[in-house]
Amino acid sequence: MTNFKNGVGQNIKLLRKIRGITQEDLSGIIGLHPRQLSKIETGDHFPSCRTLEKICIVLNIQPSQLFEFEFLTEENEGAMTGTDGATNFQVSKTKKDNVYQLFDNQESKTKTCTDESMANMAKTLNKPLFVEYFDEKKSSKIVVFYPDGKEKIIKNSADVDAQRNLNCMVKEFKKIAKDNSASDFIKLSMEALKKDDALEKLSNLIEGMKLARGLSKDR
Repeated sequence: MTNFKNGVGQNIKLLRKIRGITQEDLSGIIGLHPRQLSKIETGDHFPSCRTLEKICIVLNIQPSQLFEFEFLTEENEGAMTGTDGATNFQVSKTKKDNVYQLFDNQESKTKTCTDESMANMAKTLNKPLFVEYFDEKKSSKIVVFYPDGKEKIIKNSADVDAQRNLNCMVKEFKKIAKDNSASDFIKLSMEALKKDDALEKLSNLIEGMKLARGLSKDR
């Protein structure tokens, strides 16, 4: 049976890696020291409710996903992070519906396949099979096929878009991170998405910025 703290920590680590987010970037976004995040991922510490909420927002996941422990094996993590090609396949969309071009890391050749053939392969291998789908060279989703015939999407197009948005925001935020005024403005903008009083403060701040800019132009 999976240790509860270890299970949550390893799920955070795995989902973070799936989305291509470094430990340093995630800790910076959620306002946690990298060492604290490292201890959470190793199961030494358990995150507070507020930290869990932030992690879920950044990783664009439901809290329940952190408590699903079926992926917690070294083999599965290796497949998702590219360190073990045994059960990791990449397929690209073709002109035919539901038919894909598969690149087999073991055989180093391409062939056509379908979701059904991937499911059958999982049964043949008798282990979970991770398949990453590409559309015009861009990752669109990741599906895990189980030997018992079940399948589960663990990354979809919304996750892909969220990751691109996050990477863009992280890149831009790093440019202004040392500017306290700019950082406070960004934080207030994010808070304004959820709270009316923060939205009112942001509106007043923007009006003040407009007035200040107008005065500077007059001079």
